[in-house]
Amino acid sequence: MKTKLRLRLGVRVPNEGARRLAHWVMAQPAGTLAKLMARTGLGHIALDRMMSEGTTPADAIGYQIYAFTGCAVSADDWETAPQGGWFDAVEARELLRRAA
Repeated sequence: MKTKLRLRLGVRVPNEGARRLAHWVMAQPAGTLAKLMARTGLGHIALDRMMSEGTTPADAIGYQIYAFTGCAVSADDWETAPQGGWFDAVEARELLRRAA
């Protein structure tokens, strides 16, 4: 029997990165969370700690999350206080392109 991956949210929002990641996952098709975890190498325990305890991902994983989510969750968000609750609206971001 194959089980579905579920995103477990803590009682309080630990940081803006967790809040943005939760919103992004909820807006994606089924199976996207499994793809994100496989691409970044995150396990269930590490993801649960990021979402409930506020554990900050390593720089490499933070960048992979940023790239996979299309800039919806930046590396700075994991260090920022939450801008609302789990189910409050999240401000959309556009990919910033800079000329070199």
